[in-house]
Amino acid sequence: MRSLFKKSMLSLARFLFRYGLGLILIWLGVLKFKNTEAHYIEQAMSQTVLFSWMLKYITIYAFTSIIAWMQIISGLFIMLKPVSRKLSVWGGLLAMVIFFAGILVFFSSGVVWHSGYGFPELSRAGQAFLKDFILFGAAAWCLSDSL
Repeated sequence: MRSLFKKSMLSLARFLFRYGLGLILIWLGVLKFKNTEAHYIEQAMSQTVLFSWMLKYITIYAFTSIIAWMQIISGLFIMLKPVSRKLSVWGGLLAMVIFFAGILVFFSSGVVWHSGYGFPELSRAGQAFLKDFILFGAAAWCLSDSL
């Protein structure tokens, strides 16, 4: 009985982990098409050396659209594991790249800390980037599960 429960819970967890991540990626991607998202991303990018140079070559709206499509495609590919393991691998890898970029911004941008307080007081942007740590792990799991 215990073994059956464990197997059932593991199957449920795998399903929710994979398709939950796919849903999150698609949802976040759709939200990126809003102008408010572009302004949040511009604020974070302009304060980090890693990405601020990009703003000279591409508008923030174009950059945000690229991120949006990357997230949507990644989410769809992750969810397509029953149809194509290869696409799911690519979806997991793309999701890892997306969330790793968020982690880099978290560590390199001053916008993540609540002004005047510093560590550990996260700003609203910092709270938004904090999710990238666990989502990076979920994407890594999806990638390894699809291999």
